[in-house]
Amino acid sequence: MNREILAEDVPAPPTPDRVAARAIVLSAVACRALIEKDADKPGAEQLRKDVVEWLTRVGVAGEIEQSEAALLSTPLGKLDKKTTVDATWSSEGMVVLAWVLGCVSLPAFYKECEPSDVANAIGFLGEREATILRQPVLRDAGEISVAEETYLTLHWRLRQFSTEPGPMDFAAYVSSCNWGPLRLDQLELCEGDLAFEGERIDRLNYAVFRRTLSIVQERHRAFNWLIGWDSVYSEVTTDT
Repeated sequence: MNREILAEDVPAPPTPDRVAARAIVLSAVACRALIEKDADKPGAEQLRKDVVEWLTRVGVAGEIEQSEAALLSTPLGKLDKKTTVDATWSSEGMVVLAWVLGCVSLPAFYKECEPSDVANAIGFLGEREATILRQPVLRDAGEISVAEETYLTLHWRLRQFSTEPGPMDFAAYVSSCNWGPLRLDQLELCEGDLAFEGERIDRLNYAVFRRTLSIVQERHRAFNWLIGWDSVYSEVTTDT
């Protein structure tokens, strides 16, 4: 995708206040998905209700999208599997926003975040003054740009591999491509191709590859939202 062509069509990046509010909402969505399996446990349904009430109390109700509101209002044990799985992956968007807000480190692209740790770092279930909403500050725009371009590069390679399995000269492709921008300086290469801790992409266990693709896609969505790809989070695309 040529970003220069689309630049005039995209809205302005979200403000620090919106980034903080969206991180809070994603923490609630991830929590709701993760406790779906606890429907028969004492206190689990009350936790769902407490989370919904908390979002109103800290003043982020306006950031909740319709689909998120429907998910959060659904009693435990009533979500379908796909909705639950999709919402669980929202934690990877949450960790990007928490990183941008300076609350956590961003895990390696092939490692899932620990949702509870990230949520706690931004003040999950705390009063507004004890959350990231109090005085949100974003990382330097240049640092965000480097990470966003890195995840675009990663996502392209992972999608390419999913349709055309096998090694490629990824370094040569990036150096000569006329779209992007793509960058490799934050990534590991093995024999010219993307690698995970020394293992070239085509030698990975398939389950590891699929999990990594899901992680990268959700983080890429968060980064695209941060740079103003779309003002509505769920409408953000992850084209490569």
